[in-house]
Amino acid sequence: MPMRDAARAACVSHRFLRFWRGYPTVTIDQETLGLSSQRFWITSEDERGEYILTKAQQVLESRLSGSTIVQSLKLDLSTFRKAIVSATVAGGLLDCWLRAFVKPGIVDITVLLPKCEDDDDCYYYYGHDCLPEYTFPCSLLSDDEDKITSLQSLSLSSCGFHPTEGMTTLLGCWKSMSTVCLHRVAITDEELGFFLAGCLVLERLDLSFCNSIGALKIPSALRRLRSLRVRSCRMLRTIESGAPMLATVWYDGWPLLRFWLGGALETTHLEVHATRMGDVIQYAGSKLPSAALNLETLVLSTVYERLKAPVMHDKFQQLKHLVICLGQSTMFCAGYDFLSLASFVDACPALETFILRIAYGIRWYNDQNRGNPDDGASCRGREASKLRNGGIVGNLRKVTITGFCSANSLVELTCHILVVAPLSLEHLTLDTSPGYDRKCSSYDRCRKMSTEALREAETALAAARKYVEPKVPDSVNLMVLGPCGRCHLGMEYGS
Repeated sequence: MPMRDAARAACVSHRFLRFWRGYPTVTIDQETLGLSSQRFWITSEDERGEYILTKAQQVLESRLSGSTIVQSLKLDLSTFRKAIVSATVAGGLLDCWLRAFVKPGIVDITVLLPKCEDDDDCYYYYGHDCLPEYTFPCSLLSDDEDKITSLQSLSLSSCGFHPTEGMTTLLGCWKSMSTVCLHRVAITDEELGFFLAGCLVLERLDLSFCNSIGALKIPSALRRLRSLRVRSCRMLRTIESGAPMLATVWYDGWPLLRFWLGGALETTHLEVHATRMGDVIQYAGSKLPSAALNLETLVLSTVYERLKAPVMHDKFQQLKHLVICLGQSTMFCAGYDFLSLASFVDACPALETFILRIAYGIRWYNDQNRGNPDDGASCRGREASKLRNGGIVGNLRKVTITGFCSANSLVELTCHILVVAPLSLEHLTLDTSPGYDRKCSSYDRCRKMSTEALREAETALAAARKYVEPKVPDSVNLMVLGPCGRCHLGMEYGS
């Protein structure tokens, strides 16, 4: 054996010995195994890499007689050459690592494998020709003699995970599980449902690129679940949650046929962030008032919203803070009816703060809906009295609109707020930039604006001063802001 290879193998052996003799946390990655050197990525070096992995397996055998309990195990092979990982799977090395470290008392398990080489676009990741090579051994956690019930966090990437109802010994293994992250994991609807049913103290669930899942159904028994994040699960068409304390929902994926957050939400704070869904506001307005009776803070963020906010027959009786973020890209529905959002404001009798953030306001209208709000397009002409649902917002104190543009319906919405909250309103801020309060903290600069957006800012400023400012009571502190001169030089704005 060359002296250099012998030295590397010896270093790996000593490093592992230090891990399990004195540390409850074990990380096995490219650096740990001595493969961080660039020369190991040369094809002719694959055999040397496999040799080091084999040497590591021999060293691990001494761990079986160790007395230190490993609480956190991280197997990060995501940056390895595919040939090396395939060799470790075929040789049983991954199972050997897990058997050596996964014992009663372990709290955190992370297994990260490289993605399929043919999956650069993440489109057909688990097609017939690209199945995961490795399946996480569920039986490892349910051994009759040493059943593991201490596990609190499980993170898997690019592997199979198949807990089934036939594995009765798995019952009870997930009773301490609080965090689950599955990335590019092959798991079916039924397997995921069986798994979640046993995670009674689960607080966070993250699913991304799990393309075998068609329906995600969260049982109501998960009373501690607070965060749900789902990203790019291509076959997913249904999300149903019965978790009563769910507070944050992030969805980035294809349009859903069914989206339901249960009929008895007990949470006081709810955030729903969605892309590629055109009815988030429609859903929130029609379903949440009766399903979330204790809601005090509601944040709705949507990119592809296409439906108008509904005329709401039920009210958010306890809602005090409402934040609506519309659009984060240029692919949004032009001509959106902002005035329809008045139904949300009017359905919140206890509302104190309303924030509307509009990304790329210049994209929200076309020449047909730019005009004079005082001539034929007023709140009176749009039957605003019907949108008010017969109520007046008597507690609304602060309103902020960022990305303010000259669209008729947005000017009308602003005037409508002045009508329904004439006595309580204290602060009204209309910002024609993406947000004066959302600067890039690293260098204290405003967000970039295109030349077209800067021109629209001048038009929006003129519309605000002509149609909104005359209707503002003296008791209201009005701020009409344009892009700041320090970050956007060359543009002049009126006082």
